[in-house]
Amino acid sequence: MSQKQNQPAAAESQEPEQLEQINRPNVQILYEETSAMFANQVIVNSGRDQIVLDFSTGIISDHSTARHVLPIQKRIAMTPATALKLIQTLSGVIQKQVEASRAAQAEAESAG
Repeated sequence: MSQKQNQPAAAESQEPEQLEQINRPNVQILYEETSAMFANQVIVNSGRDQIVLDFSTGIISDHSTARHVLPIQKRIAMTPATALKLIQTLSGVIQKQVEASRAAQAEAESAG
C-alpha cells in the first residue's frame, strides 16, 4: 500500500508529528563508522555561528607527576539551529526513558 493511501484526505486534520513525517525526505542512513565511544566528559564551546562539542572518555592522571589530562577523542561542530534540534531530540528520548523506568518501577511495586 502506498504512503498516500494511508494519509487522511485533509492535511489540516493531521497531527504535527504526522505532517513532519509526510514532509520528511526519503533518506537512507549510511553509517560510515559504527564504532561507539562512551563519553564521560563533554566540553562545550560556542561562537556566533557554531557550537563545538569536545568529547572525552575522562581524566587521565599521572600519579608520578600529579598531572591530570583530559584527552579529547571526538570533536563535533554544528550550527546553533542543529544544536537546538539535538537538545530537543535528546530531551524527548530522555523523557521517554524516564517514563518507561517509572512505569516499570510502578509495575514491580504493584506486583511485589
